[in-house]
Amino acid sequence: MDNILKVSLEIANLIREENLRGKERIPTSETLIKRVVQTYDIGPDTVIQILNQLQEAHYIFIFQVVQPDPSLFVQAVDAYVYADQSVLNELKFYCESKLAQIYESTFYKKKSAINIVRELISKLKEYNNTPLGRAMNEYRMVEEFGRIVSGSAFDYTDSWRKEKLIKLLREAEDFRDFEIEIESNNTQEEASSWNTSYKNETYFSQRQPTQGSKWQRAVSQFSVKFLLRIHFRKYEFDVVRKLILTGKITELEDFLFIRDSIRKIETLVDKDPILKYHEDKLKDLRRLAQAKINIIRKNRNETTTPLISK
Repeated sequence: MDNILKVSLEIANLIREENLRGKERIPTSETLIKRVVQTYDIGPDTVIQILNQLQEAHYIFIFQVVQPDPSLFVQAVDAYVYADQSVLNELKFYCESKLAQIYESTFYKKKSAINIVRELISKLKEYNNTPLGRAMNEYRMVEEFGRIVSGSAFDYTDSWRKEKLIKLLREAEDFRDFEIEIESNNTQEEASSWNTSYKNETYFSQRQPTQGSKWQRAVSQFSVKFLLRIHFRKYEFDVVRKLILTGKITELEDFLFIRDSIRKIETLVDKDPILKYHEDKLKDLRRLAQAKINIIRKNRNETTTPLISK
């Protein structure tokens, strides 16, 4: 956990430095995620998780500087601001000046930032994904974040934030212990069964979890749906697929939950940049869950249908 804590704090500080002295001043998901991936050699999924944890721990604020618009093929763009009053005060002056300059170059007249927002707030959707629209969102949100921090100063102290972040990382570490893979100590017989039967859907539907496996220990403490929600929240769609294929999940209600959850997640693809990386996995997982549902229902129908004597 020490390493991920160090990386998390460095990412928070990177955002702070960008807010104070960076070229962008307010970094976005268009550039920050790629930069962190290259710097720390970690996947974009992990970067998103760290950013979300930093937000929950009150180190940063995350807001959409561009709203998704499927009709125009516009994807959501997130922006990141360090949650510190002095940083927010400096950013507010920067955003005021930036908005006023863009407005003047667009309409050839001068106005203060607050009057620009009053004039154009009802037309904000029209300016989505334009320099003016981005500048209005930045100004509005930075001003709002300043009010939040000043109104709850204790919740944004370094001691509170670090304690909260450590707690979040420990929780994530506990759940990571329950991540499911084929047990390395499986018997040769099990391995042979896997190799010869991995394409057989009926085999997977009937196979039972290994006694004493990590999965069994996990479900003895948490419900299957709860564990699935954790994996979905962490974008671990491959893990869920493996749980199905290795027979760890066998109940109809769980397959229905997976299918329905994936359907809901697929509606968020345009709002969550990281989900774009997983579109194919989502589709495959939904189809796999549906196949399991069909098999179970077919087997139940065959069992309950009485034989007709000729």
